[in-house]
Amino acid sequence: MNKEKYLNIKSIKKFPIFMGAVNKSFQVEKKDMNFQIDQNSGKIRIYPRVPLGKLYKYKHGEGTTGMTWQLHHHTFFKFCEKYLRGNILEIGAGSNSITKYISDFSKINKFISIGKNIKLKKQNKKIIYIDKFVKLEKINYKFDLIIHSHFFEHLFNPIKFLKLIKLKLNKNGLHIFSMPNMKPMIKKGLANAVSFEHPFYYDQDLVKSYLENNYFKIKKKKIFGKSHSVMYQTKVIKKKKKFSYSKFSENYKLFKNLFIKWEKDVQKINNFLRKKEKVYLFGAHIFSQLIIYLNLNKGINGVIDNDKLKQNKYLCGTNYKIFSPIKLINQGKVYVYLRAGQYDKEIKNQIKKINNKVIFI
Repeated sequence: MNKEKYLNIKSIKKFPIFMGAVNKSFQVEKKDMNFQIDQNSGKIRIYPRVPLGKLYKYKHGEGTTGMTWQLHHHTFFKFCEKYLRGNILEIGAGSNSITKYISDFSKINKFISIGKNIKLKKQNKKIIYIDKFVKLEKINYKFDLIIHSHFFEHLFNPIKFLKLIKLKLNKNGLHIFSMPNMKPMIKKGLANAVSFEHPFYYDQDLVKSYLENNYFKIKKKKIFGKSHSVMYQTKVIKKKKKFSYSKFSENYKLFKNLFIKWEKDVQKINNFLRKKEKVYLFGAHIFSQLIIYLNLNKGINGVIDNDKLKQNKYLCGTNYKIFSPIKLINQGKVYVYLRAGQYDKEIKNQIKKINNKVIFI
């Protein structure tokens, strides 16, 4: 195996490490967000790492708002439903725990859900909620099913994690998970695919490589949406397969095209701002932060977001206030920058009902 040798291909200077809504006086730490590619394998990473205690100190609410996320969570439940028996471990679900969809616990012995910001308190003596990060090696059980959704992409050490999952599974146990479908996300120019919180770029081949090189076999796979998620059902095998990953040219081109898309988006918005047009960015998240930190001119009117907990606060690392989409009523012609991928259609339909003169950038 060739030693990893990473090359910087893009650097966004002094970027906020938190991607949510804050009070105006909030002081956020900033770091250079460097996109790097391994010259041997073509793996993409964000470097340097932000310590977990800082990165997840505050909740930013993603995965809780909108019909698309609700459909995803229910689809993931249906993907797992047949195998909800025995001892089950759920990792990192928070308030999106699959337990809220389970009506029959008769085949379940114990259901342990671990992760920060668990607010769901479904009453069942078989459920144990642990509202904090816990090292898997400290849980004194083996499991028939281990599940996690939109958690794997946050890991700094995915190989160590897979080895622990293998140790915690009973014979014939299953490991089922969902994660972002990053390749189509990158092709669409989405900023939320790879970031401080998602420190590696995963296409389906890299996920397969990690699984098969660590004694897991993919039994079943389901694609959710055109650019949202991939769901995997996997089980441990006795003999690992050697799956090599070599995509330097492909991934280098993919990300260079991504950076060009971002630059073109900034140019478009700046052209409208020079003409004194009214411009809002949609999404109090990295979608908007990134555009602002890529030399966007001053003068946008603010940020629009559907999350009521974000409204009337400020986009972290900026002086821009966050408004409800209702802000667009009676404003006449308004430009809205929208790059939310799978959620675009849902958002456009909503905003057009509020103001049919909105023009999407």
